[in-house]
Amino acid sequence: MKFLPLLLASFATVGVSAAHSSDLVANKPASIAGMFRALKSDGSTVLAQGLLAPGFIQQIGLKGSDAIAAANGRCAFNVKIDEVSQVAISGSTTRLYSNDTLVANVSKLDLPAKASKSLLTQPYLFAGQNNVKVVFNADSIAPTISWVRVFVDGACTAKPLTPAPAPVKAGSADWNSLFTAYGYSNYAVNGLKTKNYARYSELVAVNAALVAAVKAGTIERSACASLMARWNAIANDTEFKAAMGKVVPGGDHHA
Repeated sequence: MKFLPLLLASFATVGVSAAHSSDLVANKPASIAGMFRALKSDGSTVLAQGLLAPGFIQQIGLKGSDAIAAANGRCAFNVKIDEVSQVAISGSTTRLYSNDTLVANVSKLDLPAKASKSLLTQPYLFAGQNNVKVVFNADSIAPTISWVRVFVDGACTAKPLTPAPAPVKAGSADWNSLFTAYGYSNYAVNGLKTKNYARYSELVAVNAALVAAVKAGTIERSACASLMARWNAIANDTEFKAAMGKVVPGGDHHA
């Protein structure tokens, strides 16, 4: 990865001494550097990124509109942390704090020596300024601490829910249409029972749904639209009209 040489170089740039496997035994710090990446909801497109290294603080900006969730003044983002340790570490823990509040905790990380290891988390950051502290190898005697300042532009409030359309009930124009279909479908089911109408089973199913809606006295608007579309497909069928013309007195029928 292109950033790996940069992370390895950061050990020397910020004055971090070399570490060896024996340092872990002696409870000395295993120096770790990394990269903080905020991602879009697709989990791969980078919105902003900043280097994580002791003695170095970078500032990045994010838009609240790019958050994957928002509520109560806090925005959640997909965050990818790329870690590079000078020595191999087993069972490491990485913690993220924003303005001294724990916002992410990822444990059981096995870090190879001088190779990138990534983790993905979804911390809730505050609207405005976030002093993000990243604690690598957090449960060790001497963890590595790095900082990145993240400014979130926006109020970080939940989007208002769009109210569901009111259900169809008796007395409305939609209900009157449904009730007319209910009555005529009853007549059709009885009249065409022995007439070998090709779509008779479909007619029976639509009639049963109409009967259930009328008994309930209400139906969700989307369900009503779907049911009426099914009924109209039958009512406008040429074969249905011809068959009903033979069973309705005087050849009259309603579509």
